[in-house]
Amino acid sequence: MRFIIFLILMLVSFPVQADIASLDVMAGQMLMAGFRGDHVDAESPIVRDIRTRHLGGVVLFDYDVALGRPDRNVKSPEQVRELIAELKSRADIPLLVAVDQEGGKVQRLKAKWGFPETPSAEVLGQRGPDAARTAGSIIGRTLADVGFTMDYAPVVDVNVDPESPAIGAIGRSFSADPEVVARDAAAFIKGLSSHGVISCLKHFPGHGSASSDSHLGVTDVTRTWSDIELIPYRRLVEQGFDGMIMTAHVFNANLDLTIRPRFPGLSSPASCVTGSAGTGWSSPTTWT
Repeated sequence: MRFIIFLILMLVSFPVQADIASLDVMAGQMLMAGFRGDHVDAESPIVRDIRTRHLGGVVLFDYDVALGRPDRNVKSPEQVRELIAELKSRADIPLLVAVDQEGGKVQRLKAKWGFPETPSAEVLGQRGPDAARTAGSIIGRTLADVGFTMDYAPVVDVNVDPESPAIGAIGRSFSADPEVVARDAAAFIKGLSSHGVISCLKHFPGHGSASSDSHLGVTDVTRTWSDIELIPYRRLVEQGFDGMIMTAHVFNANLDLTIRPRFPGLSSPASCVTGSAGTGWSSPTTWT
């Protein structure tokens, strides 16, 4: 099954000539798709989608969750470089190529594939902003070297619940202090951007208090979430952050005042609008 990510892309970021800016092209530019295979050719479905459906981007993984196999898109730096170059060559409009490379437990480009690994956000938070910037720079250089243009990082969830299975329990948060999260995330972003890699903050409007793993089902943070979880977003936006923000697979009645939990954060207009209004954010948002 394809992993699809919906993107709102600003045309000022990727200008499209008026004669090709049809509805089909603009719709395609709002999609980012995952795919299977460590190489592609003209007949590959993902290549056909890039050529005929004008996909805005692709995302690469090392592990195929649906098939339970560690052989999706990543084998070695040379193989990934060739794969990305081929994908980019098929696009009429510059292609976003993304990966989840946070450090720690979440690194699609692992040492066993020949890539340098970096510490978790939790470890970086203990070491301070210089360490966070160094890690961001290492990741940025690694990604840029093989052709990636975007990293789905840093995580700016506040470590409200250290036992939160998808965040705190696996070291994905910089700190329980939102100001420290903002400080170290800013440093990490500087490291990435020094190599031309776009950052993506996640998981808006906050996943750090979740008592269950939203990858496994709907997670309700209504009773555990608080607006301190918006502080990292506020601080980074105030500092001029201009990358992307990824929404969370969580339901939050504090922001979405629907009668019943019909709208997780990824599909809730109220959560996105109400939450982003609290940060001053007005740029691209990523729905996962």
